Amino acid sequence: MVTLAFALAGWMVYRSNIQLMEDEISKQFSIANEQALARLEMSFQEINRVSQSIILNPYIELFLRENSVPVSDSYTQFKNRKYVEEQLNMLLVDAPSIRSVFLYNENGEMTVLSKTGASGEPGTDDLTRMMEKLKPHRGNMVWGRAKAASTIDPDGRRTVLVAARRMLNEKLIPYGTMVMVMEESLVSKVLRDLTENGSGKVLLLEPMGGMLYSNTDQSEMEQLLQLTEANYPRYVKMNGITYLFVRHELIPAGFTLYGGASLQEIQRKNKDIIQVLAFAGIGVILLSALLITISTRTLLTPLAHLMQGLRTVRSGDFTVRVRVDSGDELGYIGDSFNSMAEQVSELINKVYLAQISQRESELKAIQAQLNPHYLHNLFNELYWKLYSNDQEEVALLINAISEMLKYSLKSVQTDTTLGEELHQIRNYIKIQTELFTGEIETIIQAEESLLNLRMMRSLLLPVVENVFVHAFRDMEKDRVLRIKAFVLNEALHIEVADNGCGMDKETLRTLTEAEAVLPDGNKTGIGYKSVLRRIQLVYGPAYGVEITSSKGKGTVVHMTLPIKFGTLGSHEEGNG
Repeated sequence: MVTLAFALAGWMVYRSNIQLMEDEISKQFSIANEQALARLEMSFQEINRVSQSIILNPYIELFLRENSVPVSDSYTQFKNRKYVEEQLNMLLVDAPSIRSVFLYNENGEMTVLSKTGASGEPGTDDLTRMMEKLKPHRGNMVWGRAKAASTIDPDGRRTVLVAARRMLNEKLIPYGTMVMVMEESLVSKVLRDLTENGSGKVLLLEPMGGMLYSNTDQSEMEQLLQLTEANYPRYVKMNGITYLFVRHELIPAGFTLYGGASLQEIQRKNKDIIQVLAFAGIGVILLSALLITISTRTLLTPLAHLMQGLRTVRSGDFTVRVRVDSGDELGYIGDSFNSMAEQVSELINKVYLAQISQRESELKAIQAQLNPHYLHNLFNELYWKLYSNDQEEVALLINAISEMLKYSLKSVQTDTTLGEELHQIRNYIKIQTELFTGEIETIIQAEESLLNLRMMRSLLLPVVENVFVHAFRDMEKDRVLRIKAFVLNEALHIEVADNGCGMDKETLRTLTEAEAVLPDGNKTGIGYKSVLRRIQLVYGPAYGVEITSSKGKGTVVHMTLPIKFGTLGSHEEGNG
């Protein structure tokens, strides 16, 4: 793990170092490339300025125009030529980078030649190409490369830079052509910083897209010319060396400079970094092995005791305790183990005693249910005896009591159906009206398709009981109880409404608020609150009960329950 972590960290440092160095080199080289292009712009502007001084000279214009036609006065022509040559020589002195100046009249004939150094006139093909470039231009300078005659080069030819422009007077009327020949040093001196130590690559394009200067061989030049439309900065591999190329354009002159810096030195430094990281990694691994060996002696003994204690606990013996010999983290773990074993042992004893107590309670509950079962059977026998003796009304009353007793014997956790719950409500109303309160108009509305929906047991009975105990307490006639069940918004809604005495705000608050305390002896209120609590616990906060009531105007209890389909199981339908 230490080796893997160190290797990962070393790789991340290596990649980060490469990225930072390449970003910094790209930034610095881009600045240098832009500055070199700015210096070239000054050189080109100087060439343009000195050529403009010749073009706007009226004597030179007069000489070229006279030279286009035969002149009888040879002395005047000789005198004018001398003046033009003097002006051209002064231009060569002002701009030493210009080696030769050629002036052509409108007939395309070379009229004046002034030069310094070894460079001569460019070849015919090169001049023809330059003249073709001048055709779409009117007074603008065009640039190119050419091979000029040389008296000092071994092959008699030298690569030079050529600048040409049409000669226009102040009225923009052309009267000749000016061609200037310059050494490549005009550009190479400015780009020397980009090609220092011969490791950099440069490519200078003139405004028409032709190559003006490059320090590469023919194959590299062709590769660079293919990159003119690529995104920059970018990496290019030449002769096994990776170069970082940047691109800047001189606006509005139109010159474009591509500069490339070699990343060979960066790669060499990164290799040194890798070696340092490798040696450092080996040292870290050896040191880690030594530290692990030393620390193992202090770790294994307490861990062995702890493992033995765990095996004993796993076998079921929670009385085991481990020996603690130190106050460090292992000592803390040992103390925690001992405390845990003691607490687990106590919890097991408590759970065991609780299970015994629960079984005893269940036994007592079963015994307590025996008498109600016998009572239910007794009512059932009494019903059939009365029914056989033609006492049908009393028999039906006894049967209603028997059915309610049987219904109440089942656990409230056992689901019932809406139809069964409404049937027991009818039984309760029958008992109340026959034995206690007299006639009550009862309206129960529920579609037959809803009667098989499942619901919790004994949700409606406490509400209906509250109607008889409180709502109709002081009423002897015109008593109406309405129970309505319907489905709305994917939920089962049940409304229990009466026209009884209603409730004041304090009584309503006591019933609906969970924190409110009921008055002593209010058993109906306790049953109603149990209904609220059961719905919230079983069905969640989306369901519940709402009560609207006004003093003297009756009460409406609205229950919202989930829709539950499915038939009851045999264990739910039995007598319990």
